[in-house]
Parts: sequence; C-alpha cells; structure tokens
Amino acid sequence: MTEELPVVRLTSPGEIVAAVPHLCGFVPAESLVAVSLRGERRRIGLTLRLDLPPDDGGADADIAEQVAARLAYDGAATVVLVVFTAADGELPREALVGAVTEAAERRGMTVMEALLVRGERWSSYTCRHPDCCPVGGTPIPGAAAELVAAAAYDGRVVLRDREALVASLAPPLLVGARAAEQRLDAAMVRWFADVAVRGREVAGREAVRAVREVLRLPDGAPGEDALPALVVSLQDVLVRDEVAVLALDDSEGLLALLLRMSRETVAPYDVPVCTLLAVVAWLRGDGALANVALDRALDGDPAYSMARLVRAGLDGQLPPTAVRRWLRETRRTMQPRRRRRAA
Repeated sequence: MTEELPVVRLTSPGEIVAAVPHLCGFVPAESLVAVSLRGERRRIGLTLRLDLPPDDGGADADIAEQVAARLAYDGAATVVLVVFTAADGELPREALVGAVTEAAERRGMTVMEALLVRGERWSSYTCRHPDCCPVGGTPIPGAAAELVAAAAYDGRVVLRDREALVASLAPPLLVGARAAEQRLDAAMVRWFADVAVRGREVAGREAVRAVREVLRLPDGAPGEDALPALVVSLQDVLVRDEVAVLALDDSEGLLALLLRMSRETVAPYDVPVCTLLAVVAWLRGDGALANVALDRALDGDPAYSMARLVRAGLDGQLPPTAVRRWLRETRRTMQPRRRRRAA
C-alpha cells in the first residue's frame, strides 16, 4: 500500500519562514537556509542549511558556489533564501545573500524570495515597500494548518535547535548504557546459537517476520525483551536489507521503531540501526534527521559500507525518489532468494 502524504501549500513570505523549522526539523540559528522549488508548480525539493560563515565576507563566494551547485543538482527552478541571525544592522548578511543570488542566476535559477529572520520577526532583502515589508520587520505567523497536519502525520516535532535533534537520538548513558550492553550481548549469544541450530536463512527469516509483527502492533512498540533481539538481528546484512525495504510499505512505523532502537542501543550495535534510520528518514524527506543518524553510525564505524553509501548520496543531494528506486531494486534482487527459501 502506498502512503498518501498531506499536501502543503505556502503562499506568502511569512508562511515560508514559518515552514522552515518544519523542513529542517529544528529552529535554525545563525544559519543560511536555501529551499529548492522545482518545476512550474514550485514543489519543495532540497532544504539546505549551513552555518553562517564569518562576517568578514571572505567566505561568501565559496559558500555561494556551494549552495548554488547543490540547488542546481536538485533541479531547482526557483529558490528561497532565509537568513537566521541575531546580528544588528538593517539587513545583516546582505552581501552573502547577494553572492548566493548571483551564483544561482548564473546556473539558470531565480531567487524568488530572500528573507531575514531575527527573533520572532521577518524582513525582506528585496522588498523595501513599507506597506508590506516594514522596516522593523513583520511578525512570523503560525505555521500553515496543512503543515502542522503533515508534521502530526509524520510524528515529527520541531526541536529548539540542532543540538536538541542530536540529543533526541542519544544512546543511554552510564548505568543505562551498561545495562543495554549486557542485554545486547546476551541477545547476540542467543542469535549465534539460533543460527548454529537452524541456519542463517531460517534465523534471518524469523527475524524479519518479528519486525513485521512489531509494525502491525497498535503502538508499534516491541516488548523490552524483544528489542535487543531485533537490534542484534540487524547486524546481519541480509536481515538489515530486508528490513530496509519494509520502508516502502510502512515508513512511518519503521521510523518509529528505529528511533526507539537508537535510544536504547549502544555501540557497536547501533551502527546498522542508525544507518537504517538515516535511510528511512531520507526516504521521508527528513534530511536533518538522516544526517544526525548517519553521523552517529559513522562515528561508531567509519568503514561501514552502507553508511558510507548513504553519506555519498546525502552529500550528493540525491532526492528521496532515488532512495525509493534503490529500495525497490533491492526488493527485486531479494525475490529469487525468497523463492529459494520457499522451495
């Protein structure tokens, strides 16, 4: 079954500003945010957030080229730029906005809006008409109702900053970490024993079935004893890949399960969990969550091949549709193996 996501329409600069924290997953601070709008209908594509460079202007040209190149790769026709800063002055970072605008126009893109956000007010870099863009700025409205509904549908909460997003995926600490490690070690011993008795394919098939059963639960939450077994099974790349393709049918449920796993898992068991979390978040268009999860995976194992592949895709600004194609191809390659198992 294909998931139908709510449609969100943004029609004013204020609505765009109110939407940015939802697109990033947190409220940006001292940041440049560039939103790619694709095609004649201006559908939202890539949302790119970068820390503001030093205010001496020395890095503006390099930042502008980097932003424009990524937006062009995403297929942007028009672009919205939003600067979040607490800096003083009438229009701080105007030179940076100008540099990004010029770099985008050289690549055939149009900057539709360039906005400044300070505190709870927004201003325009391009409009100086006092009737619509007063000197002191305009209060930021509440997010569009459709956007709030979409966030509720996804189960996403806008966090106060990126550090809060990182903390939301943090593993247990101290006594909790030691207890989690003991549970996972014991589950790994049971996994090896099961593989020795029944074979890798049978044990793997049962592990995937267990994940499917959890996704069918009303609350989508496995019991405390079941969670370590699920985490350990993902250490097997065959199980990991079969679980990944479940996102094609229930990305919302799988995301919730992987989020819980990440919070109750310690290294090195968290590497495949966080890698899968990055894949599902990327599939759902949540680049902020995908990057945070992937950072944790690569911190645990910089050589983990699937994590490195996902990092290359994210850095290359591949859209979520590319992830969906990848997972569908993975599913097709698994079909012969499933037929052999059935035989």
